[in-house]
Amino acid sequence: MSTRTPPSRPRFDVVALVFGVVLTGVAAAALRLSLAGSLNWSLLKTAAPLGLVAVGVVGLILSRRAP
Repeated sequence: MSTRTPPSRPRFDVVALVFGVVLTGVAAAALRLSLAGSLNWSLLKTAAPLGLVAVGVVGLILSRRAP
């Protein structure tokens, strides 16, 4: 009999995920700017850093290695 190891959990490419999320946000802002005419900069000054922190936390969680 052959011993089979169970398939491991698929690994995420964390760098690609972070860049994808950030660039999707930039593209969404550019689309809004072209369609609506302006961005609410006071909201963006608050939302952008919070969004980057959230993406960084998700990146850290996904980059942890399982025991």
